[in-house]
Amino acid sequence: MTLQEVTLLREALARAGERRLIWLEGEEADCIARAQSLLGETVFWLGAGPECYAPQPAAKAQQRLGQECDTLVFNAFSGFHPDAFGALAGTLCAGGLLLLLTPPRAQWPAWPDPDRIRLVAQPEEAGRAGHGFIARLVRLLEGDPALSLEPPVCSQPWQPIGPERRLSCDQTRALPAIHKVLHGHRRRPLVLSADRGRGKSALLGLAAAELLRQQPALNIVVTAPSQATVATLFAHAARGLDTTPEQLTGLSYCSPDRLVHEAMNPDLLLVDEAAAIPTPLLEAMLARHSRIVFATTEHGYEGTGRGFHLRFKRVLDSQTPEWQEIHLSEPIRWSERDPLEPLIFRLLGLNAEVATPLPPTSPSWRLVSQEALASDEALLNQLFGLLVLAHYQTTPSDLRSLLESPDLDIHLLEQDASLLGVALVAREGEIEPELAEAIWAGRRRPRGHLLPQSLLAHAGFKTAGGRSYARVMRIAIHPELHRHGLGSLLLGRLEEHYRQAGIDYLGSAFSASADLLPFWRKAGLEVLRIGLQRDAASGCHAALLLKALKPGHEPELDQWQQRFVRQLPTLLAGELKGLDPELVWQCLQGSTATAAELGEFERDEVECFALHHKPFELSQSSLQLWLARHLAVLGSLTPEERYLLIAAIWQYADWGRLAARLQLAGKPAVIKSLRALLARLLSSPTTR
Repeated sequence: MTLQEVTLLREALARAGERRLIWLEGEEADCIARAQSLLGETVFWLGAGPECYAPQPAAKAQQRLGQECDTLVFNAFSGFHPDAFGALAGTLCAGGLLLLLTPPRAQWPAWPDPDRIRLVAQPEEAGRAGHGFIARLVRLLEGDPALSLEPPVCSQPWQPIGPERRLSCDQTRALPAIHKVLHGHRRRPLVLSADRGRGKSALLGLAAAELLRQQPALNIVVTAPSQATVATLFAHAARGLDTTPEQLTGLSYCSPDRLVHEAMNPDLLLVDEAAAIPTPLLEAMLARHSRIVFATTEHGYEGTGRGFHLRFKRVLDSQTPEWQEIHLSEPIRWSERDPLEPLIFRLLGLNAEVATPLPPTSPSWRLVSQEALASDEALLNQLFGLLVLAHYQTTPSDLRSLLESPDLDIHLLEQDASLLGVALVAREGEIEPELAEAIWAGRRRPRGHLLPQSLLAHAGFKTAGGRSYARVMRIAIHPELHRHGLGSLLLGRLEEHYRQAGIDYLGSAFSASADLLPFWRKAGLEVLRIGLQRDAASGCHAALLLKALKPGHEPELDQWQQRFVRQLPTLLAGELKGLDPELVWQCLQGSTATAAELGEFERDEVECFALHHKPFELSQSSLQLWLARHLAVLGSLTPEERYLLIAAIWQYADWGRLAARLQLAGKPAVIKSLRALLARLLSSPTTR
């Protein structure tokens, strides 16, 4: 295209509020040269490119969020990173051009894309990755309306947000609703839902600025999966108050984990990207705070909100039936006629939807290959839609992994043409002895092989590297079909399949909660490790579970599990001090580990505490030994009684918090309850 043709195209696109994708194929140097003749005034260049355009790698794409450009250059020769592509497409404003630089379309799928390195354990294994994701991109790009270079004709020019139009119609409607959350009745939360690019975060920032201008003493707290997520919100708030984000007062960020575990009492809580925060944390926020605005992205590159709609809105209906929702549908940077956004949605699976199936009568299981899935757009949309619905952080990069990861098995649970459930399983292990030794010693930490690496590096089990594992990465049943036993049915099919395939262990690793762990324990998987750090977004510790698929490995697994049980009380006194005691019990349930016999002195000390007046602190070491020796008694107790024993004896719980949790008057009342419980347990012949 000539410079004049490019200028006329941009002008026509700006009038119509539309954008276009220009696909430049060929040799990399030639594509870069051709791209330079198409650039506008504000250029974001991702991947290798001339230094004068400040090119950035995909890993730094997040730094551009909240900004705008009129030209986005995506150099796929540097790797096609789906999340970065989706994120930066939203920064391109009306009249803008997205320049996609790729090898010739016939060669692109098999071209050695650097992004494939993320899909394998060792860089030299990148050639093992599949080509399905890129082959599908090529197929979807060909002939799409977003690639048309005919200038659009529109009778009514599109009016962008600016000095003459400060807010969109949706934002104008939502702004007073945010104010009403603060000034109206308590316990009436507001949900703002929108696709990306609708000005949701900007609206929250503007609303916070207006409220702080009216009441400077307000304390408004913002939470989100990460502080980087709310940069746009804080930038708009600062602009509204004529200051900088660093100098803002009255508006602060707090991680979801801290928000629910620390005593905080803001006047207004703004929850941005609520869909990317696990439902239990959102429930805790709802219980603790009476004035909340939840903002959630329906279709986003960092996760999606459709699971939020199914799960959390039921909680809102139950806990705060007067809640209100406002949906922001009008785009901010482009018009609703723009063809580029629908194309991005299709390419990255952001519009993937799964139909609600009928209750099943005879479910069937099958393995589907990545090649078959990549060429079946209808099944792919159903499958990815189900993954998106079931997990709060399913991203476009997961779509690439789904279609190209070399050691991934895809299991479907179906009835006729309906998809009921899906399980993604990674084949891991059989690590070379030299590498396994280096991992155990902490000298190496290659990508992938999560189960054996964790067992080697964290648990210290030297034989773990040589074993083979089937790690269940995701198991998802349609939310409308929960409690039909389908998850257990699918997990049972996985166990049968991998046992026949000669795999040593079936396992999983996930953010553990007391409502999730029983599913895996019921299937016979043993807990072998609890991560020491809480995940900032989920607020949960990771759990690693295994089940031996060969009788010869059962003694080894039993040995590993006993080591975990013996180590756990030490960890509960330190890094795992905040672990839910009910989760502790679920980890220990059914354990065959045997602790050392108590000596006469320790038995006397436990009795003196329980039946007389010996201070707790002077008896605690003996009580810890006693509890380790009598784990079986925990099964006969109520959850509250288990909480009391585990939190007080092993976790050194704060007496005030423990009293509040158990609805007791204070430390003396807690000690009295603990003495009474132990006295009752000691009266049983099995605990003497």
